[in-house]
Amino acid sequence: MEMKDMEHILKILTLAETSERIGIVLGPDAGDAELLAAHALKERLGEKTSLLNATDHLQDRWSHMFKKERPRKEVALALDTSAHPVDELRYEKENGVLRIFLSPHNKLTKDAFTMEERHLPSDMIIALGFSNEEDLRRIIKTEAPLKNPDAVINLSSIGALADNLWSLDSMKLLGRALLRSYREDDTNTFWAFLPKEDFQKTNQSDTILPALIRSMRRFMKLPLLVVVLWQSPKDTTKNVHILLSSTDPHTLTKLADAAETPAKDDMIIVRSFENFSEAELEARKLIKQI
Repeated sequence: MEMKDMEHILKILTLAETSERIGIVLGPDAGDAELLAAHALKERLGEKTSLLNATDHLQDRWSHMFKKERPRKEVALALDTSAHPVDELRYEKENGVLRIFLSPHNKLTKDAFTMEERHLPSDMIIALGFSNEEDLRRIIKTEAPLKNPDAVINLSSIGALADNLWSLDSMKLLGRALLRSYREDDTNTFWAFLPKEDFQKTNQSDTILPALIRSMRRFMKLPLLVVVLWQSPKDTTKNVHILLSSTDPHTLTKLADAAETPAKDDMIIVRSFENFSEAELEARKLIKQI
């Protein structure tokens, strides 16, 4: 399952909020971009999130920025009950010794058991760096057990985003933009709101906005029109600006005429308004003229 539209992003956020344990798994094709994306997700989702299977080699390359992840694992004694049926299982712990008792139909030997080591079961798994679903299914089955089989979010396409935005901080800004966004079906518009604190806390300039929107279009199915209301991190005022983006030239021309502002590439910038409410009101007036 790949992230195709805004509904899928909302599913991610909803699952993340309700999950007590979130695991991030990296596929065999994962590299620096996926590791950076994983750490950006960890920062957003908090301590309940663990990076389960990043290789030592990959983590060593970024050890100057991130502490190595070594999440705790469980150990299991596995028995093929189709070959060795049993009726009862119980255990006792006495004097520091744990004993597991089985009632087998036939004689059992130690050769019937295998030792397995797995991560603790997760409520949600986020996958990065998988080129095929079979590798992901294998890792979930053998290494990263999942309580709910439907709670798998495959974000393997996020690598393209990371390559385009280049840095962990820019991915943090993307996360903030998604959290402050919504899709408006009536006007076929995607709205996002970025106060200056979001730029300051992620060490980003507002000049990244055009690249941010183009990258979002690469891995999300965005509506015809995207509107971003933002405050410049360098402004001493709290003025709000409007960025309108559309992949439809006809729509863009109409917006440019209505705003009396020339379009650059596929975007129009309208400055400036005293607050977000005034900027949103002006943006809606422009949209009505399309």
